[in-house]
Amino acid sequence: MITAIFVVVLVTVVYYLVKLNHQYWKKRGVVGPKPKFLVGNIGKTFLLKAQPGEIYADIYREYKQHSVVGIFQSFTPVLLIRDPDLIKEVTIKSFSHFRDNDISVDKNADPIFGRNPFSLKGEEWKIVRAHLTPGFTSGKMKWVYPYMETNSQKMVKFIQEQPNAMNGKGYEAKELCTRFTLNNVGDSVFGVEARCFEEENSEFRQLAKDFLSPGGWAVLALFVTIVFRFARILPIRLVPKKVEEKLTDIVTQALRHRERNNIVRNDFLHIISQLKTTCKDYEFTDLDVTAHAAGFFTDGYETSAIVMSFIVFQLAANVEAQAKLRQEVTAAFHGNDNKLPYDVLQSLPYLDAVVNETLRSLPPIYALQKVCTEDFTFTIKETNKPLVIEKGTPIALPIYALHSDPEHFEEPEVFKPERFLGANRDKIKKCTFIPFGEGPRACLGQRFGVLQVKAGVSYIIKNYEMTVNKKTQLPLKFDPTNILMTPIGGLWLDFKKID
Repeated sequence: MITAIFVVVLVTVVYYLVKLNHQYWKKRGVVGPKPKFLVGNIGKTFLLKAQPGEIYADIYREYKQHSVVGIFQSFTPVLLIRDPDLIKEVTIKSFSHFRDNDISVDKNADPIFGRNPFSLKGEEWKIVRAHLTPGFTSGKMKWVYPYMETNSQKMVKFIQEQPNAMNGKGYEAKELCTRFTLNNVGDSVFGVEARCFEEENSEFRQLAKDFLSPGGWAVLALFVTIVFRFARILPIRLVPKKVEEKLTDIVTQALRHRERNNIVRNDFLHIISQLKTTCKDYEFTDLDVTAHAAGFFTDGYETSAIVMSFIVFQLAANVEAQAKLRQEVTAAFHGNDNKLPYDVLQSLPYLDAVVNETLRSLPPIYALQKVCTEDFTFTIKETNKPLVIEKGTPIALPIYALHSDPEHFEEPEVFKPERFLGANRDKIKKCTFIPFGEGPRACLGQRFGVLQVKAGVSYIIKNYEMTVNKKTQLPLKFDPTNILMTPIGGLWLDFKKID
């Protein structure tokens, strides 16, 4: 009897505490949808039916007249920002108050993702990023570009050799693009041939499969640590143990081979390995070198493969844009002895516009979530009243919703690369287009990613006409168990060789 009374009292207390906590935004004069007990506004996430970012997009559209919206991830109050000026405040002008991403990964539990710049916080992030940045300069991109050209040529040959790609049965775009990006990472980071076009079960392809093997459970575990602050003491792992061990072995062997044979390659692995002896303000250990090289593997292939697959899909679905890009790219090849030099590739305006319009219409992630690191005061535009953001408050930046807002992009559902050409590009309001984030914490590897995507797409478009195969499920729907925007059923394309 006493136990039953205790349980009833406990449940009642918890209920009223949760209800009281759910008054957080209302007390501060911030509008928002009514949260549900325990799950807040993200019940679909717990059922693996929708990412939080997908839910944010729906809420964003519901509150059109408001610059900020108060929502709840279970018990945790989150401020969803709709106003691009406030996004600029968070990511650029007052960055020092919001410099951390709202994610917590224990370095001991996950040595690779725990040391990733995306996960690092405070001064440690600042120092590590400063030392990794030299690996992504224009000079370094020029150095790795010949590998991307070679792998682009291999991809063109590979497509020709796939019967289903050429006979109307279709070939899945993400599968094709993953082979390409894995090859680039192998060459550019580790100095090894990944052989993803030559071998169906190559070492790097198996690594990629193992990396994605935890699937929805790893994503759910990550969401739990984001939603429930107390769960951050749990040893959550995003990079599977066997992937960590294999990548460690690859890095160790690569470094040992270079040392024994006195080989110096001006690549990312060389830069970070030198930090063990040259860095004075941070101790880079063997584990740090391995983790950052391995982190480049996980960052460098998957996101770029998704973006590239979205680009070829959009081109296959929009024949006028495809023809226009082919004309630009073919002229560039013909003007340079059937080659595509780095500087020429970077100077193609319509190619750049196609990449950006794809990133606008189909960004690789739905949303970013920052966290307030020092108390800060906003002014809410519609009420002209101050709003104090307390330290520790998560801030949601709804990338997909911003990109598809007709107030920022006319006819957002239409694929129009012309938005990003000439004077049209100058009309795009700051912080309405943020596929890689914005400000000092924007994606460190975006230059590498965009370069390999441009190279691969250029070689495909010069050699093949593309159409969308009927196996592609339209309209696109996205896997709620994946952190990145991944179409359910894949993106299936048909290819026709251009003589």
